[in-house]
Amino acid sequence: MKAYGYEKHGTPDVFQEYDVPKPEPASNQVLIKTIAIGLNNRERAERSGGFGTLSTPNIPGRDVVGEVVEVGDRVDQFVVGELVMTHTEHGYAEFVLGDLDATVGVPDGITPTRAAGLITPGLTAYKAVKYFGDIQSGQTVIVKGASGGVGSLAVQIATNLGATVIGIASSHNEDYVKSIGATKFVAYDQTDPAIELADTGDVVLNSAMNGAGTDDDVKMVKPNGTIVSVAHNSPTTDKPLNFVHVYPTDAMTDREALQAVIDLMRDGKLDINIGYKLPFDREGFVKGHQLLEEKHDGRVVIVAG
Repeated sequence: MKAYGYEKHGTPDVFQEYDVPKPEPASNQVLIKTIAIGLNNRERAERSGGFGTLSTPNIPGRDVVGEVVEVGDRVDQFVVGELVMTHTEHGYAEFVLGDLDATVGVPDGITPTRAAGLITPGLTAYKAVKYFGDIQSGQTVIVKGASGGVGSLAVQIATNLGATVIGIASSHNEDYVKSIGATKFVAYDQTDPAIELADTGDVVLNSAMNGAGTDDDVKMVKPNGTIVSVAHNSPTTDKPLNFVHVYPTDAMTDREALQAVIDLMRDGKLDINIGYKLPFDREGFVKGHQLLEEKHDGRVVIVAG
């Protein structure tokens, strides 16, 4: 089968096409024929050498939507021909394996492209809001990076829970952020959110790149409030608050989170901005990673067939 990856770290041009064996599903797995693949910043960082070990060849990719073509002998949740979405490994390939605890069906009316764009940001946003933030109805929630993949979903999920959401993003994204549920918008390129929103948030959710601006989060959260952040380092402060790092966790399974977000999308309560659809070939993956290197609007999705 065709797969796309690389043998050395570097620019997007390191991608090559490979012919690799088709995987065989274990008893608790399904084999999926790829239809759409969502690309993520983590894959960009791994490719450039930011972190992670390098196998040869290294086939990246986590977010795949496709058709079940084979089921393991202990699988009764899925049938051959069913459209599913999965959080997997080695996803830049014609066929991938889906574990039962990270695979859910795609409802009628949702395109493979939209579902593929939802997977990693949906998992991150849902776990940040529900598990790490434990956001409740009536709370005031400040979302940094509110126009991005994770941030835009967090705005919608928190709004659906009954929270009052304030979105922070660049000024040109104001209409979009308000359209997905934010009751107030603050443009970081026109004002200082830390001053305007001082001691405002019961929860501050920082989904900005690398959790930038932790000191501002401290200023914006109410005393004894909660900061939920993708940042790696905790702030040093005398202000009483709860700082929670977002990290991979099995306390809430990927299947549970994926089912929740795809159900919200099915019910018209959640949407994802798909910015780019690219072909399933070397040029598509090179272009996709070039887009990830730049400032871009919307999710980048590879579409097969």
